[in-house]
Formats: sequence, C-alpha cells, structure tokens
Amino acid sequence: MTALTPDVRDRYLQRALRAADWFASSQLGSHRPDWNADRGRFMYYYYMPEKKHVPGLNWTMGRALFVLSEAYKLTGEAKYRESAELGAAYIAALQVMDPHFKRAVGCIKESIPQTNWTSVLDAAQAASGLLMLHAVTGDERHARRARAFGEFLLRNYDPEKGGLPTRVEYEPEETIVHSHAGITMYHCSAIPLWHLYRLDGDKAWLPPLIAAADFVLARQRADGALYYRENPQAAGIPKINHHEGRGEGDDIYVLRNDDAIMVVVLAAYEATGEARYIEAAVRYAQWIMANAPQERPFCAFPVQANTVLDIGKASGNDWTDWVMKHLDKHLLDRQVLGGDDPLAEGGFRGEDEEDEGGIFGGTSLDYVTTRMTCYSAGTLFRLSGKGTGAGFSVQGL
Repeated sequence: MTALTPDVRDRYLQRALRAADWFASSQLGSHRPDWNADRGRFMYYYYMPEKKHVPGLNWTMGRALFVLSEAYKLTGEAKYRESAELGAAYIAALQVMDPHFKRAVGCIKESIPQTNWTSVLDAAQAASGLLMLHAVTGDERHARRARAFGEFLLRNYDPEKGGLPTRVEYEPEETIVHSHAGITMYHCSAIPLWHLYRLDGDKAWLPPLIAAADFVLARQRADGALYYRENPQAAGIPKINHHEGRGEGDDIYVLRNDDAIMVVVLAAYEATGEARYIEAAVRYAQWIMANAPQERPFCAFPVQANTVLDIGKASGNDWTDWVMKHLDKHLLDRQVLGGDDPLAEGGFRGEDEEDEGGIFGGTSLDYVTTRMTCYSAGTLFRLSGKGTGAGFSVQGL
C-alpha cells in the first residue's frame, strides 16, 4: 500500500487536475460552420473505440462544475473557470424562468431547452454545481440561479407526498410529481439546500434536508447498509444498474452507488447536532469497509471512498488506509493517461448504466464517463489534502 507522503499527495492532486482537464478538453462546442446548440455542454460519456459520445444532461453539467470549480480554486488557472462558465451558461439555458410556470419556475430541464421534463435529483446536481462555481468566483448570477432552484424545491415540498418533488412535466400542463419519493437516492435532491444554507444561513432551507436525512436513516439495515428504497422486497428484484441490483440475497436491494447520500445525513448532523445522524453514518462507513469494494459497479468504489473519508473526518476517525489499500485497482487504474486520444485523456473509464457496455456496444471499460471521472477526482482531491470534493461534500468549497 502506498504511503500518503507529501509527494504522493501532490501526485494525486495532479491526477485530479488531469480529470478536470478531461472535462475542459472534451467539452462540446459550436464553431463555424457547424453551428449547434451544444456550446458549453459536457459529455455524458465517450466511447473510445469509435470516438463517439453521448452529450450530457443537467446532472452531467453539475458534476463537471464540481471538478472544474475545485481545480480553479486550487490552481487559479483560467482554463478551468472558462470551461465552468461555459457549462454554467448551458445550465442557464435549461433553467425554467418563465413565470407562467408558477410551481416549476426555477427548475432545470433534463437535457436540452426543448425537453418537456425534469428529474429533480438530476437538476439538483446542476444547482449544486452553480453554487460551487459561485463559491470560487463570487459571481452572483450563479447563486441567483441556484437560489431559484432551491425556492422551487421549497415551494413544492410536501411531507404528505413523501417530501421533495421528484419529477416535473411542463406541457401541456404543469405537473409536479412526487411518485418516486420512496427511492432513497432521490433524497439527494436536498443537497443544494445545504449548500444554500451554508451560503446565506437561512434556516428555511433546512426542514426538507432534515426530513430527507430521516428518510435515509429509516432505510438503514441493522448492519449499516442502506436499502435503495422503502419496502424493497415488496417491489421485486431490481434490474442491475449502477445503484442497486448486485450481490446475493438481501444485498441486491442495497445501494452501491449512493449519489453521495451521506452528504444529507452529515448535513443534518451539522445542522442539529443530533448524535443519531453521525452514529448512522459511522455504521454505514463500517459496512462499506467490511463489504467493499466489489468489481461492479465501477463507480461504487470512488463514491464509497469519498463517503468513508468524509464520515471519518466528521466522526474523528482516520480511515484513509482502507481507501489507499484499494485505490490502485479500483480507481487509479481506470484513468486514461498517456494515450493519443485527447477526448479520452485524463478521464476515468467505467460505464454501469447498461450492466455491460453502453449504447454503442463494446465493454464497460471502453467508455470514459462523467460519473466515474467526477467521483474519482473527488477522491483524489480529498487525498491530496487540499480539496474537499466540492458539491458532493458536506464542506462544499
């Protein structure tokens, strides 16, 4: 196992910055004579064998902004801010600011401005990305748009329907949906509320966040694992994907890639001081260290590593050795370095949506993905001793 010396920390920082470089260098453009509406958009994923890509969604934009904002904070290099600002402009194009939509105003559409729907969890990550960019630039435009999204969440928060909304449809009739409120990961939608609270100290942001944390605690097994939804056994066997569906027996109902759900729980602990939140978080970290990493999904280890590091910090435990023990195989070896394809260089491989491969075929490791690159950069920023993981950290930036 590699010792975490100052030289090693710096090496990890450089590799995290290479991940930021991937977002900047693979960012989609609009250049003469090939005008298009993708200016500033990042890749959802890139298929290396055929040099094909899928353009990103709202959450892709947010996660890219996490990495680029942190890179800009740590280096001051203009290329990171310029790329992030282009990404923020694309988010602005997705955001619904038409007052005709009295309940949905402030929400962020899923993929393109013409999209007629939103997954609120995905939009929440875009809003958190804007807040990270605001944190390092001071540009109030980004905070204003993130605040508009937070107000959308508060406006449509309904405890009797399960809490925060989960989906929005715009035409022909404005519709706010709460039907997925029983899914654990959807409660990650509360994360930008925490970042807004840290920004302005307004306690109005906190009730949905604390309720989301309570939902998570109610989904925790005795051994510390988290079920992916309420009453999962009654819902039948889940399809294998990057969140759940892997393992044997009852473990097929357990979250692997949890979309940084512990940010919600740690935030509730900071907001209330109630020991039950940190105690649940410690049990979760201990379950991860006893049962992970597994080979699939690829994206599970980096997000689990981030969770273990952050819970350790919050609880006074140093679990860095567990992360370091598995880092080479499950994270560093996934990074594309020293190749001849600038659209892959610096990114991290591993696509888990389709079980194996992606929409272009091939194998899962043929794809450089935003999901793996964001999570992995967050791990490396943390291990460098200089970063936090940005929007997927209770500390933000």
